[in-house]
Amino acid sequence: MMIKEKWQQELSRVQLTEQQKINLMQMIDHSKRPKRHKNWTIVIAPIFVFTALFFLYLMTNDPFVSPLNQASDPVTESYENEHSAEVIRRGKHVAIISLLLILNGVLATIVFFTMKRWQKPKIRKLRETVYRWRYLLIILSPFIVYAIGSLIQMYEVDIQWLKLSIFMLINILQIVLLFYFARNRTRKVCCPHCGYSYSEKEQRKMVCKFQLELRCPSCKQKLFYSKKYRQIIGGLSMLTTPTIIFSSSFGLPISLTILSLAFYVPAMFFIVMPLYLELTEEEEFLF
Repeated sequence: MMIKEKWQQELSRVQLTEQQKINLMQMIDHSKRPKRHKNWTIVIAPIFVFTALFFLYLMTNDPFVSPLNQASDPVTESYENEHSAEVIRRGKHVAIISLLLILNGVLATIVFFTMKRWQKPKIRKLRETVYRWRYLLIILSPFIVYAIGSLIQMYEVDIQWLKLSIFMLINILQIVLLFYFARNRTRKVCCPHCGYSYSEKEQRKMVCKFQLELRCPSCKQKLFYSKKYRQIIGGLSMLTTPTIIFSSSFGLPISLTILSLAFYVPAMFFIVMPLYLELTEEEEFLF
């Protein structure tokens, strides 16, 4: 109330029309009211809990149970054992794929609702729509995961394609995690000397070339990558390099490995790394 009275006294001294004073007072009252923020966690937490519980229920009720005490010839028994082993192997791959789908879905939901860079009207409208249909999405999400696993089992998808799916989902999980840690960062990258704002194309160019000496195209002053950005780039290289090296451990053909890495590497360079770009006017030592 003291603040409001003070503003009223100040307004009485200013030469404004009555309508302008009324508009200003309305703005002051409106700014003092606590804003109501949507609790986006109500969308995220139930999706994870219900999906995980439903997934565990399906795993404990595995329909692929071999009949016991049935006489059969050695050839048939050998075929049944091989088929049973194949079913079990495929079931494990389906379980891993389902778990990765759950993790990617939950993290992607958090990123979608909390990413500060995504403030365009279309994104905001889409957020409102998803939030409005949240209960339906919570109910449908476990069935979607179950349907994917059932289709894989029904059509007996080759193990190699399942391995490729796991490898791709792991790569997507890395990218989504990096988006998650960058969710509070804004898109703007400026020169600390003159305030020149770099475009997205210029940011990607700076990230890919990683020049030792930078100069602002506007004021021509020397710029440096921030200490935090260089540390993050080091961490990303420790994440990207093992992924490329150990991609052969999945037993995929060379063509499929190259295909998956052709998505992963450009996404890291052109999408993820610009999220963390920071410039300083003075060089900062790493240690």
